[in-house]
Amino acid sequence: MATPRPGRSRAVRPTARGWSVLITAAIVLVAATAIDRREGLYLSIFLLLLFAGSVIYVQAHKPSLSAVRTFSPSSVMVGEPATVTTRVQSKSNLDTVALWSEQVPMVFGRVPRGELPQGRWVRGRGYATELQYELRSSHRGRYPVGPLWVTSGDPFGLVHAERAIAGTRELSITPRVTVLPNAGLRDASGDGVRHELNHFAVQRADELIAREYRTGDSLRRVHWRQTARRGELMVRQEERQGDPEAALLLDTSLAARGTESGAMTEAHFERMVELTASLGVHLLDAGYQVWLVETVTDVVPLVPGTTPFATSQFEPGAASALLDTLAETQRWPVPDDYDVTAGLGPLIRRTGIVMPVFAVLGQVSALGARRLAGMKINADPAVAFFVPAENRGRGDAPLDLQALGDAGWRTAAFSEHTPVAEAWSRAVFGTSAQAPREGRGHVRH
Repeated sequence: MATPRPGRSRAVRPTARGWSVLITAAIVLVAATAIDRREGLYLSIFLLLLFAGSVIYVQAHKPSLSAVRTFSPSSVMVGEPATVTTRVQSKSNLDTVALWSEQVPMVFGRVPRGELPQGRWVRGRGYATELQYELRSSHRGRYPVGPLWVTSGDPFGLVHAERAIAGTRELSITPRVTVLPNAGLRDASGDGVRHELNHFAVQRADELIAREYRTGDSLRRVHWRQTARRGELMVRQEERQGDPEAALLLDTSLAARGTESGAMTEAHFERMVELTASLGVHLLDAGYQVWLVETVTDVVPLVPGTTPFATSQFEPGAASALLDTLAETQRWPVPDDYDVTAGLGPLIRRTGIVMPVFAVLGQVSALGARRLAGMKINADPAVAFFVPAENRGRGDAPLDLQALGDAGWRTAAFSEHTPVAEAWSRAVFGTSAQAPREGRGHVRH
C-alpha cells in the first residue's frame, strides 16, 4: 500500500451528528409526502442544504498545517520506549481541527491518537502546538512512522475530513545488548593461561623509527644507535599503530526442514542476533575495529552456485551503526552445499593478520565445522557458539566439536533459552555459573 504524501486528504465523511441529520431529513421527507404537508418538505430541504453547506465548508477551508517529527533517542533497543515529539504549526486558528492520529505498523501495538491541543499564538508563525507519545516494539527492524493525520470539521459538527501532515520517518528498533564482563579467555589446552581480550585494545608500545634531529627536539629522544650508524644526530619518532581488528560471524541461513543449516527457530535466530550485538558492542568499546560477516544475504551471487554473503566494517565508537545494521538482518534460503565459512575465509585472508573471531552459529554440518576448525590459524582467540546437542534433530549429523576443540576453538552451547551473559560465561570461564554477575544488564546507546 502506498504511503500517503503530506498534504493529501481523505474524502469528507459524515459524523454521527451528520448521519442523524441525513436520516432525519429522509424521514421528514417521506412523512411529509405521505401526509401531504409542505412544511415537512421545507424542513427536509433545509436539513439537506445544511449538510451540503457543511461539506462545501470543509472542502474549502483546509487548515494550513505543517509539522516536524523527532525521535528521542533516534533508535532504541527491543522493548525500550522511543519518545516521539511532533511540533505542529498552523497559520490559522485551530478551532476546526479536533483530532490527530499517527499511522504506525502493528508491531507497536496501538495507534497513537488524541485531541489536538489549541496551542499558543506565535507572532509571524500562527498557532503552534506539540504532540508527544511513546512507541515500543518487541520486534527489531526499521519501521515507518507516519504520516500524521489531523481531522478538521465544520462549525456544526456534521462532517469531517482527514489530512496527512508530517510525512513518514523510519524508526530503528535494534537488538538488545547485554553488558559483557571484561574477562580473558583460557587457552583451549586448559592450562589456565589467559588471552585477555582487552590487551589488544590498550595503547601498545609504539613502533619507533628514527629521523634527523630538528631544532627544538628533546635530547632525551636521541636515538644513539641510529646516530652512530648514520653519523648524524637522529631522534626517535613515534608512529602509532592502527586499531586491532576482530571478526564476528553471524549465521543468517534459512534452510529447509531436515537440513543442517541455520537457526532452529525464529526465536533462536533473534537470540543469535542479540548475542552478536552484545559481542560487537563489547569489542567496539574495547577499541577494536569490528568486521561483521553475515553468511547469507539477498544479493545476487557473483558466481552461479555460490551463496552471497555480506561484510561490514565498524570503527571503535560506531556501536550505533553496528546495531542499526543488525536491526535489519534477516535469514535467507540457502542451497544444499551451503558453506557457513564462505564469508569468513576471504576476510582473514585479505587482512592477513591473527584476530579474535567469534562465530555465532545455528545448525552447522560436520563439513562446515571442519572448515571452521581450519581457520584457527588466523584466529586468536577463536570462539564458536553453537546449537546444543539436545536441540538437534535425531536425523541431523552431530557437530564435529572434536575437530573444533583439537584446532584450539572454544565452544559454548547457545539456544533460544540461553541468556547472552551465560553463553559468554561458558566461553570465557568454561562454566555456566561462574561469571561475574555485575556484568549483566543492558546498554543504552
